Amino acid sequence: MEIKTTTKDGATIIQLSGSLDGNTVNEAQEKILPFLSSDKISLVLDLKECSYISSAGLRLLLMAAKQLSTQNGILALSGLSAEIKDVMEMTGFNNFFKSFESVAAALEAFKKEA
Repeated sequence: MEIKTTTKDGATIIQLSGSLDGNTVNEAQEKILPFLSSDKISLVLDLKECSYISSAGLRLLLMAAKQLSTQNGILALSGLSAEIKDVMEMTGFNNFFKSFESVAAALEAFKKEA
């Protein structure tokens, strides 16, 4: 798994490449958690290069969303593959997240909510 972090338009963008599973979730959590401690953060998880998410990865996403919601933060997912969209729908996780086709679309939505 490769994790890249950038900032654009006041939002933090974390790009995950590879598989988010039991073998990589701890590394991803270590990289993501520091960003969850800020109030009112806008965070986009860019998953366009993420090929697979296991239940461990889904738990990490849910934990991040819950933590951000307690701090008035916003979490959006972008670039979900058809397979990951299917998993999100089958598990009901699509009800917990705002997802967008691209990072740009997520950033535009953040601007409208501000």
